[in-house]
Amino acid sequence: MRVLVIGSSGFIGSFLVEALLRKGYEVVGMDIQPPRKQDPRFVFMRGDILKKEDIAKAAAGCQAVISLAAAHKDFGISEQEYFQVNRDGTGNVLDVVAGAGIKKFIFYSSVAVYGNPDGFATEETIPEPVNTYGKSKLAGEKLIPSWVQADASREAVVIRPVVIFGPGNFGNMFTLINAICKKRFMFVGKGDNIKSVAYVENLVDATIFAFAGMKPGLAVYNYADYPEMTITQTVQTIYECLGIRQPRFRLPLRPALFGASIFDVLGKITGINFPITAYRIRKFNTATRFKADKIRSLGFQQRVPLKEGFKRMLDWYAANKDTAVGSSTSE
Repeated sequence: MRVLVIGSSGFIGSFLVEALLRKGYEVVGMDIQPPRKQDPRFVFMRGDILKKEDIAKAAAGCQAVISLAAAHKDFGISEQEYFQVNRDGTGNVLDVVAGAGIKKFIFYSSVAVYGNPDGFATEETIPEPVNTYGKSKLAGEKLIPSWVQADASREAVVIRPVVIFGPGNFGNMFTLINAICKKRFMFVGKGDNIKSVAYVENLVDATIFAFAGMKPGLAVYNYADYPEMTITQTVQTIYECLGIRQPRFRLPLRPALFGASIFDVLGKITGINFPITAYRIRKFNTATRFKADKIRSLGFQQRVPLKEGFKRMLDWYAANKDTAVGSSTSE
């Protein structure tokens, strides 16, 4: 089977392409950026999800499309751009695959569509996004049921991942690891809030599992690794993997928010993306707990334990810390 991966040069996309190739699929990659490393085993086409002609060229001869392309950062993206990429770009892909007769479509959404659920969220939780990213991703999701209903033989899967980490990632987990390694990290708050996370190879495994089991209609799956961890446990695991002692001092939440709020104001005035803001401190101390039991009930088994995932990312970080530059994302 020939599969088009849109967003193939990104963090998750790079791992997904390699995993699909190992499984024996023919893979075409499309992205606005070239792949991180050249691989003669797959065809890469530079293309923009906002241009149907680019999508159509890449999709020619494919029997399935997996779309990971997204506008996704904490800072510096307008509301218009979020919706152009995450909603309108998804509409473009659906139009092209419909015209090409492609029956299988997987869409990477996000748990951001749930907003701030009370307790935890499952696939049955009604989405109530609170930020523009989540709203734009949900808008993209809402286009898929009509595509499915137009042809009873069409198969679609929506995957809603939590914060993903692993080698090559420059998002939230990189920022945390970087701060700890450079002794710039100060624990703020109690740390008893659960933060659902997932190691990238486990997410890719879950994607291929869902792909192999596709059926006519639409299926939605959350993805998070187990066991669930509080932010205290996550930080402790990183320190343990590094083999260094964790400082005991913790700064109370309220004064930290007050002190950091000045950076929120300065960021709006100057356009500078400050690493410390009240928004990020508040997010660090907010529970983001998402259940991923549905895909496990079908037989999926997590291959890489969370602690091993952290070790693999830290090994990569150690080899690349002198050249790596992080950029926070918005899951």
